[in-house]
Amino acid sequence: MPVYERGYRHWEDSGRRAAPAWWAIARRGIAEPIKSRRLLFLLVVAWVPAIVKGGILYFTFKMGELTRLLGGAWTDITAPGFHAFLKWQSPFVLIVLAIIGANLITKDRRENGLALYFSRPLGLVDYVAGKGAIIMFYYFTVTLFPIYALCIFGYLVTNGATGMEMLLEIPLRATAYCLLAGAVYALVLLAISAMMTRTAFSVMWWVLLVAGTDGLAEINALFDARLAVMGFPGQFLNAGTLFFGASPHLEGVTPVVSLAVVLLYAAVGWLLLRHRIRPVEVVS
Repeated sequence: MPVYERGYRHWEDSGRRAAPAWWAIARRGIAEPIKSRRLLFLLVVAWVPAIVKGGILYFTFKMGELTRLLGGAWTDITAPGFHAFLKWQSPFVLIVLAIIGANLITKDRRENGLALYFSRPLGLVDYVAGKGAIIMFYYFTVTLFPIYALCIFGYLVTNGATGMEMLLEIPLRATAYCLLAGAVYALVLLAISAMMTRTAFSVMWWVLLVAGTDGLAEINALFDARLAVMGFPGQFLNAGTLFFGASPHLEGVTPVVSLAVVLLYAAVGWLLLRHRIRPVEVVS
């Protein structure tokens, strides 16, 4: 528009800061999968254990100790009880993250999208943070968010549940663990995605890493309990006992060793991402 026309207005600073680059990637990546009815159905199914546990807590309050004896760990509202809940969510973590994360970088590499991303004022850290935030959001959807809901519901319907424990202590424990686990899952899954050019291969390697190593570790642990360290998901659950104050998940591996292994996974994932994703400088 010419500057002399009546409708022209000079630019004025709104005073608002622009959203960070990683958030633009994360926002779109989070919103797009939700449009899929199949994914929404899967997320609803992933909340079934939380709904079942909530129902058992309610009937325990109404019927007393009989339901507690029959329900077992489902009626436990202590921190170790919520650690057990995370074990039940492991299959959903495997499936949901495979659907969401396996294609995040693979698609960009296949369609030469990296050149488009890095032609903008975007760095490697912002790119990985944006993609990782997508994975972490859906990881929280099947782990952390149900725990929040159960803590609130458990505080309202159960006897002996204090507000300090149910509304502060356990949510903080769960948040700290899920932030660590979600970030490491994101780095590892993104590293797998960055090394592949086909989504099917990314999914295959993710399933082998999660389910394959878990089964292999269980077999090898029959001969030497220390070989349980080979299991990928088991290290997260075993390290999680440090956060929830639960008994060790693995007999032959201490939680501290599992935490060190989890941090090693994060370091390896980040190194692979730095090697496979290199910003492209576009010269006009």
